Amino acid sequence: MNKKKRSWKKGILGGIAIFLIAILVLLFFGVYFPNISFVGEIGTIVMSLFSLHLVILSVILGILAILMIRLKMRRLALVSGITAIVCTIGFAIPIAQMLQIANENDAKISWTKQLFSVPDMGGPDLSKSVKYATVDGNDLYMDISVPKNTTAKRTPIVLIHGGGFVAGTRNQSPSWTQFYVDRGYVVFDVDYRLAKDGYTTWDKAAPDVASAIVWIGQHADKYQVDMEQLLIAGGSAGGSLALQVGYGLNDGTLKPYISGKIYAPKAVVAVYPAQNMTNIWYEGTNFFGMDGEAFLGAYIGGSPKEKPEAYAAVDVVKHVGKTTPPTLLLVGKNDHLLPYSGQVAFEKLLNEKQVPNKFVAIPYNDHFFDMSGGSIGSQISYQATGDFLDKYAK
Repeated sequence: MNKKKRSWKKGILGGIAIFLIAILVLLFFGVYFPNISFVGEIGTIVMSLFSLHLVILSVILGILAILMIRLKMRRLALVSGITAIVCTIGFAIPIAQMLQIANENDAKISWTKQLFSVPDMGGPDLSKSVKYATVDGNDLYMDISVPKNTTAKRTPIVLIHGGGFVAGTRNQSPSWTQFYVDRGYVVFDVDYRLAKDGYTTWDKAAPDVASAIVWIGQHADKYQVDMEQLLIAGGSAGGSLALQVGYGLNDGTLKPYISGKIYAPKAVVAVYPAQNMTNIWYEGTNFFGMDGEAFLGAYIGGSPKEKPEAYAAVDVVKHVGKTTPPTLLLVGKNDHLLPYSGQVAFEKLLNEKQVPNKFVAIPYNDHFFDMSGGSIGSQISYQATGDFLDKYAK
């Protein structure tokens, strides 16, 4: 091998190795020190969605280290080799802990799905869209997904999107929609009014979803659904609304504005929900610039001291009691936006009030851990959800 060609190979190999070292070290610190600003957020979200990929990149760096030894790039080979070993082991530990949770929930992890998983990129499907209400000049729609080859009455599930009460849209999470459709459920993925400057929706969003449920009941025969089997599910702000609507309809404190029969859900599935808005206001959370206090400022219009009645209405901890339906909580232990401590406190409250519930906490996972349908967290969540609904909603 001539010197020029050898030098060219060294340059390319060294550049790739240095790039991988920088990325892997950054992510390693983010995974194990999640409280480091920005670095922790990057590390936990990448671990949540691309766990296997981190191990693969670490192994690739190890292979490059071997090649560099052959090219007599000893110093860089040593750094690369040490980094590869530390990161391979370091990234495997969270995966092992996630697999333990998977085993506890009888979830069989598909590594092919994990490897080729991509983030959900959903949006309204106009071929499925139906308008259910017009209020304050806003047309509200739902996307209706119907399973094939079913003739008996089916279970309806109302799916509520997230977005901090200020953003998001129906059909935002196609993987969840597909999961429920595959189980034979009819999915009603609803819009609701979003907060904006000068327009709070703490007293509007939940009534929108409740009114959508009345509309579904009025069209139950058309979609062949049994409203006595009604389920509600959502993630983040949608998880909060799932709790608000599910608990409010069951205890009679939530009223729809569409007249008709009111149906209370048999069970609620809440993925990393906001349940105690008062605590969230004072937590000072931040996730890639998304601020829990800012969301609540837009949604409610002020602090708990300024808007005590509003907080009392949307804090679902104040609505837990004898009528509360069975509740599934799916959360990430390293959630930067909605602190894990709040989820644990909520589970404790459900247990104290003897509300049937299941709590699945996924280690090293952040908010949006289910954004990729093939992530380990998502696969665990699907299995846990199916088991929970088989137990409480049949």
